[in-house]
Amino acid sequence: MSAARVIRLPHGLDVVRRLPAPVPRVFRAFSDADELALWWGPPDFPVVHCTVDFRPGGVWHYLLRGVRTGEEFWARAVYGEITPPTSLTYFESSSDASGAVTDDRPHANVRVELADAPDGAHATRLTIHIRHQSALDRDRAIRYGIESGLGRALDTLERLLQHDPVRQEHP
Repeated sequence: MSAARVIRLPHGLDVVRRLPAPVPRVFRAFSDADELALWWGPPDFPVVHCTVDFRPGGVWHYLLRGVRTGEEFWARAVYGEITPPTSLTYFESSSDASGAVTDDRPHANVRVELADAPDGAHATRLTIHIRHQSALDRDRAIRYGIESGLGRALDTLERLLQHDPVRQEHP
């Protein structure tokens, strides 16, 4: 497993990770509801509901549920700019089951960037830029587990990509 490098910034985080698949394949993992449901939540809080309207202005709505506790976290993201297969942006917020925005957790502007890894070998350099409105919101997100949760979700994505029988044939 390649560990993510997390850079704490005054109002957010940058997460950088190498993934073992070509850029188009990794882009699909971020843009398809069925794929997101396989890896997005950390293993102890998997995705149990996921809908994606993958277009600018479209909504991604999902539910993470604790395996041991049954605790639920609804969230929604509204897509902004989408540039296949190298980048996408979205504004993420906590929500309720109907998709209405709540203030349960800090909102964030997120930019996902994908590039060929410098070492080649059909690998991708993933960079996720997470920006909050304030350092206080960033600190709240860290207390809620954004660093560890996203890291563990990316571990799952890496395992899926390593064992993806069609990753070279159908990027």
